[in-house]
Amino acid sequence: MDKSTKFQVYRQPITLITPQKIISLDDFLEYTKNPPQGTKEIFDQIAAAEASDNKALKAKLKQTYLHYFTPCVVVDRIRNYKSIVKFTGLLVLDFDHIDNATDFKTFLFTEYKFIIAAWLSPSKRGVKALVKIPIVTTIQEFKELYYGIAAEMEAFNGFDPSGQNAVLPLFQSYDQDLLCRDDFDTWTSKGIKRNDFTASPVTPPPRIDPTDKDKQTIVKIINTGFDNIIDYGHPVLRSLCICIGGYVAVGYISESEAMQLISSKIETHYYLKKGIAGYKKTAQWGLRAGQTKPITLNYRQNG
Repeated sequence: MDKSTKFQVYRQPITLITPQKIISLDDFLEYTKNPPQGTKEIFDQIAAAEASDNKALKAKLKQTYLHYFTPCVVVDRIRNYKSIVKFTGLLVLDFDHIDNATDFKTFLFTEYKFIIAAWLSPSKRGVKALVKIPIVTTIQEFKELYYGIAAEMEAFNGFDPSGQNAVLPLFQSYDQDLLCRDDFDTWTSKGIKRNDFTASPVTPPPRIDPTDKDKQTIVKIINTGFDNIIDYGHPVLRSLCICIGGYVAVGYISESEAMQLISSKIETHYYLKKGIAGYKKTAQWGLRAGQTKPITLNYRQNG
């Protein structure tokens, strides 16, 4: 895929759900960097509404005066799931209400090579990004890729998961300092929706008195898990902590002790220390979610 990839643009207001025309990704990027003067004035009003926390006015201005796009799909006649003709190999990331949006835009673009372009939102307090993914053929495949990347991006403040909707409108923006690249990678890791994890408690096995060997085994599992984190840390960290949560449920280690060990590893890991707060949040969630699925160490099962 290159920047000649095409998708649809829609006229304002948001209630118009029939595409106006097809445009190329390259034209979209150029339009974002240099929209018409009249549109720039609308962006100034949107930024002012954001600054005054007037959410209703901000929404009305966007929905009434801005064109919008569906970069992830091409549809037939109207914008809905049933009308999807094909997927484009693009995915949208959205971050809202960020005080340091310009700095975050630069960080995001520099850190993740699968991002084709990143720019400020109409309010100037958000960041949008286009990600290269494989061209899929079903909504389920698209969502699996989105859940995979969402597990990585939720470490950052302001992450909005609504991009899992492939036909969600992307309003036009204005950022003359939009960042883009030609040598992008492709995001291929899939995931599941967080609340797809079965949270129904099961009857746990009898809690045990942990031995030194038990604790050493748990520590080894934690250390090995962190050794396997090379990049895109959230999927591996989440799976590891769900697993450790299972051992917590049986009594091999307390939740507080496990969290202390994992926090220490996050703080010193060469990759994870870039987003300590977010990764600790993921770890805490994983430990608690895992406790609904107790796990017994193999040598305990075998007597």
